Amino acid sequence: MGKKLIWKLLALMFVFAGCAPEKKTQINEHLNIIITPDLSNRITEGMYPKPVKDEQLIESLYKNYYPEFYKINNRVIGQKDKIQVVLTNPSILKESHISLSNFSMDLSKFNPSECIKYLTHGENEEDLARTTIEIQKLYNYAQNNTTGGDVYNYLKKELNSSLVKGAAKPLQLDANTTVINKYRNIIVLLTDGYIEAGLYGKSNCKGKQCLYLTSKIIADFRKEYLKANTTNLQEFFNKSGYGILPVVNKNLKNCEVLVVEMYDRTLNQKTGSQTVSPNDFEIMKLFWADWLKKSGVQHFKLLDVSTSEAEFLSNLKNFIKEPAK
Repeated sequence: MGKKLIWKLLALMFVFAGCAPEKKTQINEHLNIIITPDLSNRITEGMYPKPVKDEQLIESLYKNYYPEFYKINNRVIGQKDKIQVVLTNPSILKESHISLSNFSMDLSKFNPSECIKYLTHGENEEDLARTTIEIQKLYNYAQNNTTGGDVYNYLKKELNSSLVKGAAKPLQLDANTTVINKYRNIIVLLTDGYIEAGLYGKSNCKGKQCLYLTSKIIADFRKEYLKANTTNLQEFFNKSGYGILPVVNKNLKNCEVLVVEMYDRTLNQKTGSQTVSPNDFEIMKLFWADWLKKSGVQHFKLLDVSTSEAEFLSNLKNFIKEPAK
């Protein structure tokens, strides 16, 4: 073969190589939003007054899902989002006629065009109306049948593999495009921050770490902190030996937890002013952050009571916009 012909063949190879289609990877992000209200005595009328009721916050998420959450992070098509309600203590519903399936909004049952039609042409209005009624029924029932809000066992048992979505296998759209379907399990936990579900006593503790977090433990911690005559609360906590025993649940590594409505019982109920320092909320955040980290949760945020529905929705949107770790 002549040298000229060889050079021509090499040149053609370089040309074709340069024209080869670029390999692409598309990430399609889906939201699996799990709303979990703690239906303990924290919801009793007048006991712990707050600006906005749980019912209103939950309803606002369903009603504002489209377009505020549907298009979040520039998502525009193909979402398989799901919103559902899961209780910290499901046994509360045993004697009721309430089914949590009535709270489920699942877009995975639609193709993209059906989904848009459902969300934009009023076809979801009937479902939204039903959800509003069911939420009120749930809270009316819970207020007359109060039980402990078992947050510890909720994280341990209720967040199972059938509820928490893991990583999906990459989908080969065509020869040059791979689609990665990424599911984000967003747990919206409405609780006052005190973990009181009956698991008390030394048998449920290892030293200063227990399966519960009561007002007494918080008060004991505050007393020791003030006695230590230090100003660094976090540093004192790290050295104190206090904490909540970690939850053993491999699914928590795939969960992101937004804790809202943490209620500080040490604040003056009429004025909202601080009566002790550090207050309960400041101390609870230390316990909860340490607990969630040691239980495997990588992304979480701890917030006190919402002053409005708009504030709640803004906090949730900002939490979802933050990149998952």
